[in-house]
Amino acid sequence: MKNVIIPVDFSETSAEATKFGTHLAQLMNYNLSIVHIADLILSGTHSLTTPEQKRDEEKLVHQLAEFTHKNVDPVFQTNRGRTAFVPKVIYSVHSGMAANQILALSREEDTALIVMGGVGAGAGIHPPGLYGSVATPVALRGNCPVILIPKDYGSITVEKLAIAFDDADEIVKIGQFARTIIETLKPEVRYVHVSKTDWRAELENEDDFIDLTWGKGLPSYTYESDLLPAGNVAKQLSQYVSDKQIDLLVLGG
Repeated sequence: MKNVIIPVDFSETSAEATKFGTHLAQLMNYNLSIVHIADLILSGTHSLTTPEQKRDEEKLVHQLAEFTHKNVDPVFQTNRGRTAFVPKVIYSVHSGMAANQILALSREEDTALIVMGGVGAGAGIHPPGLYGSVATPVALRGNCPVILIPKDYGSITVEKLAIAFDDADEIVKIGQFARTIIETLKPEVRYVHVSKTDWRAELENEDDFIDLTWGKGLPSYTYESDLLPAGNVAKQLSQYVSDKQIDLLVLGG
């Protein structure tokens, strides 16, 4: 059975990601793998010998177990009676560079998707609205679908989902994943696109999207579509999510 991978750093954002990932795993019949990645040598306050490193790792495993139960168990309780499936939950501590370790997990055959906080314990050092130094490379280079949970997300309810795309064929690439999410959560669906600066390319893209709506590639055929003015894509989409009160933004790629 495939796994939902949830990397955590014990921050509030990773706690919200754990709750949301648990909710998805239970509804989609996936198991849960909750991981913490730490550089046990570089992050230590002293020069670590092998026994000291082992003790630090054991402390982290204990902390991760407590974190897992605190954030997973309430979701199982909430979903009791809603679904008969209860995921198998495993948790583990890995050593190394966080982004590299998570990218390696994304390439494993039994990984279905990754759910993680967009910013974590280092959120204060990042400009508002930007994802962190770990989440960004995972989202851009991950070998599986990646869901980033923003700071202060607060709810696992997804009533409004938007699929953002640059070129219409990106919708086809993420179609199976998006379709599964939509069938599971049954949200209101919107397609959103930030206009290209080249009007010819934009016109061709609009034609491609119309053709797609007549074919079999759309994840959902019950939808609204939104065309945003040309500009900084990240800023446009951030404002769009706020204006439309989008609960989950899925990026094509």
